[in-house]
Amino acid sequence: MSFFKYLKDIKVFLILIVFIMIIVNTIILLDPNLSKSIDSLIYINILVITTSIVFLIISYSTYRKKENKFINLINDPNQDENYIKDNYFYMNVMEKIEESQKEVDNFRDELEEINDYMTNWIHEVKIPISVLQIISKRINEIDESRELSKQINTEISRIDKLVEQAMYSSRAGNYNSDFFISEVNLEHSVKEVIKKNKYQFIYNKIDLQVGELNKTVLTDKKWITHIIELIVDNAIKYSNMGGKIEIYLKENKKGTELHIKDYGLGIAPQDIERIFDKGFTGVNGRKRTKSTGMGLYISKKILNKLSHNIDVISTPNEFCDIYITFYNLSDYFNLG
Repeated sequence: MSFFKYLKDIKVFLILIVFIMIIVNTIILLDPNLSKSIDSLIYINILVITTSIVFLIISYSTYRKKENKFINLINDPNQDENYIKDNYFYMNVMEKIEESQKEVDNFRDELEEINDYMTNWIHEVKIPISVLQIISKRINEIDESRELSKQINTEISRIDKLVEQAMYSSRAGNYNSDFFISEVNLEHSVKEVIKKNKYQFIYNKIDLQVGELNKTVLTDKKWITHIIELIVDNAIKYSNMGGKIEIYLKENKKGTELHIKDYGLGIAPQDIERIFDKGFTGVNGRKRTKSTGMGLYISKKILNKLSHNIDVISTPNEFCDIYITFYNLSDYFNLG
């Protein structure tokens, strides 16, 4: 703790000293018999101030020694057993820390077990999805069954997407070590997402309009592609049959905006401020389709860590425009 912070902590004591000095000085100056002793008054004031300063320095020094000793003991509890035995406060703190650490360790073990299970489950469920895709291709070879094949592919795509969302959600807890920042071409990522969702576009007869996207940004390719897919999936879900989705870039002074705009249900005014909240589904999420309310929450969380931003503009029953801002490199240090 700095000396100034220490003074701030004992400000009541300092105010008391000043208040007493003011009272003493006022009484002496107002008393005719004592007012002539100005030299003595100055001497008394100097003496009190000097004594107070010395006391403060000694008190602060003692406090610092105790504070440092306490911190050292927390880092290495075995270095001074006598101090530990005599310091009841320290013993209480250490007991609480040990109890909390045990709870944290147990909680971490449980999370690791859940994460391991989720990872294994995801890899296992990918196998029947691949088998279904092969079967669907065989069915597609029979002319009269193409409509059936299209429906099967749509559902397979939906299952695959849900499995992938589960995988990324399980990683979201320890995503800090999962980032790999590199130059990523947005056009490549968007095309990858479009290709993966082609059956959804076809089945819902979506008019997809893609602008010029040949722009390279610094980001994590795996995460940004997944987030784009989440937003595109929402755009498809909340579009009307035969609706339109636009994907385009906008440049401004701050950086590059990737817009994914659908002309469907839009977002209700009361929901617009909450769509990035954890578990929030909103009016449309409850009416139109089953929604977990986790996609945009995780997207916001990850994009913040990547120093990107995500925003939404919407008018109910007209459009919903969700856009990601990739800031210029020079502006990363000015974000606030």
